[in-house]
Order: sequence, then structure tokens, then C-alpha cells
Amino acid sequence: MEDNAVSAHGGSDQEWKEKLEAAQQEAAENHNKYMRALAESENMRKRLERLCEDRMWQDKKRLLTQFLEVADHLEEALRYADADDPLGAGIHITYQQMHKLLGQEGVQPLQSVGDVFDPSIHEAVDLSSNGESAPNQVTNEYRKGYTLNGRLLRPARVQVNRPG
Repeated sequence: MEDNAVSAHGGSDQEWKEKLEAAQQEAAENHNKYMRALAESENMRKRLERLCEDRMWQDKKRLLTQFLEVADHLEEALRYADADDPLGAGIHITYQQMHKLLGQEGVQPLQSVGDVFDPSIHEAVDLSSNGESAPNQVTNEYRKGYTLNGRLLRPARVQVNRPG
């Protein structure tokens, strides 16, 4: 039988081969389009997930930073409160509860005094000329710094010993 012979279903074998090749090419193109759309959908899902996580981090950071300001005021009040005074005892209990709540949320204080100054976690607000401390060593802490689940929540405001 010749290539151009008419098949039982009408049309030549050559026409059917061309139609089959065209259909296979169209199917391959459609498959590629589908795979690209699927990849784009997955990328969009991941992008939205990151966006939501970032938004939650920012909102949680904002709220916990406000709680830290309240804790700072309670700590300041404790410096002046009399231990035998019921008001002082109430401030102390409130301060402890505040730190317990912050700890449950993943907030941890940074250790600063005695460490080498690190601009990624410390904010230098004062310099000292202390011969007993090493250069660039944190010698005093004016405001505690905190991390939230390992990420910096608030830098510590510190005094640093002058280099050399």
C-alpha cells in the first residue's frame, strides 16, 4: 500500500500521520503550559506563605515590644519600691508575670555586660574609659535587649569601653 493510499476511514495515511504529529505537538505544548502554571501556582503559594509569616512576625514584634516597654517601667519602679511595702510586692509579682508571659511567647533577654560590643545586637549610647575592661567591651547596660525565637526583637542599649 502506498503512503498516499486512501485509508478505510477517509484521508491518506500521510494526512493521518501529519494530524497525529500535530496533535502530539499540541499535547506536548499543553503539558508544558500546565507544568509552568503548576510551578507558578506553587511559587505564588510559597510567596504568600512568606508574606503571611513576615506579617505575623512584624505584628508580634510590635506587640511584644510594647509589652517590653511596660516591663521596663515595672523594672524601674522596682528600683524605688520598698520590699516590705505591699505596693512594691505587687509591682514585683506583676513584673514576674510579665516576664513569664514574654518567655512563653519565645522572648529571651540578651546578655550584654562583659561581652564584646556587637552592633547587630547592641546599640552603643555611651562610651567609657575604663582601664579594667577590654577595648570594645560592654561595660554597662541601660536597656535590656531581647530576642524572639532566636531573632533580634530589640537591641540592648549599652555603654562600651573605648578602644585602645
